Amino acid sequence: MAKSFFSKVVLTLVLVAFPSILAAQSATESAERIIEVDVLAPSLAGNLLKTPSVQSAAIYLPPNYSKQPDRRFPVIYLLHGIFDDYGVWVENFEVPTILDRMISNGELPEMIVVMPNGGNKYGGGYYRNSPVSGNWADYIAGDLVKYVDENWRTLNHPESRAVVGHSMGGYGALNLAMNRPGVFSVVWALSPCCLTPKQDLSLGNDAWRRASEIKETGDIQNLLEERDFYPIAILGIVTAFSPDPDAELIYGDFPFDIVQGEIVLDREGFDTFVDEFPVRQVRQARGALRDLRGLGMGVGLDDQFLHIPTGTMEFSQRLGEERIPHQLDVYVGDHRQLVVDRLERIVFPWVAGRLVFSE
Repeated sequence: MAKSFFSKVVLTLVLVAFPSILAAQSATESAERIIEVDVLAPSLAGNLLKTPSVQSAAIYLPPNYSKQPDRRFPVIYLLHGIFDDYGVWVENFEVPTILDRMISNGELPEMIVVMPNGGNKYGGGYYRNSPVSGNWADYIAGDLVKYVDENWRTLNHPESRAVVGHSMGGYGALNLAMNRPGVFSVVWALSPCCLTPKQDLSLGNDAWRRASEIKETGDIQNLLEERDFYPIAILGIVTAFSPDPDAELIYGDFPFDIVQGEIVLDREGFDTFVDEFPVRQVRQARGALRDLRGLGMGVGLDDQFLHIPTGTMEFSQRLGEERIPHQLDVYVGDHRQLVVDRLERIVFPWVAGRLVFSE
């Protein structure tokens, strides 16, 4: 009896421990295929915010990358949100784990995934070209893509290249699709910010006034230390969307004046500013958007940033008016809560299904 009982205990312990051992082994193998690199970024050289012209990135290599040395792979570029870095994809959104699991289960073909950094002193450059914050669109679509294609075994044509982004990165993915055509053929924007300057991004948000009244570097530092999100984000938006290299300190042109503590709109300047947002640019980018193999967006109705659901719906409506095919995923959830779920169930399968996996 004692021997039989002991055998059962040992067997139970082995059965319990075995999945844990496999999981740990899988995690280790996955970590070994996350390559951290430094990328020369000449497109950012000379920016007035002093963002370095060498940028870090992480590259996920699929399980058979080293085992099949003659094989080439499609590439997905993942663009992170404001105040994040590529670590958000690896740690918070579990991208390597999701990819390994789906590839292992036969739910997803093997791909290279590139996760660049896109931050600066104001949280990020919005993946736009700006004489102040730097030519981020040129960096992603030019410097970074060139580096990846030259150093890794990619299928280096647009039909095998996608860009996916979250929040600021979602805006960036759409901006690249509209203004840098012929680089990416499949695009998905998760909870894209800054498609329209409405609601919490409108001039009715007092953060605009507070941002415009900054007089010295110490004021900016105080906002950063106090984690006062909106004024810092607005500084990033102004330097990216309405840059002015000749302006003092901020290097941005606010579309209003402050008179006796109140915002007084500069109508011509405001129209110019608003025209920089994607909802105003769909018609002029119609050809580039129609040429995509796939265009998709997703948004949670409970997003804490109120302009994001509004902007996503309005952008989708403009796409419809211009007869631009696209996918819209609307769900109950907030800004970050269901990103892992959407990546696994919606985004990665949808994107992979539209990429070309042969030369």
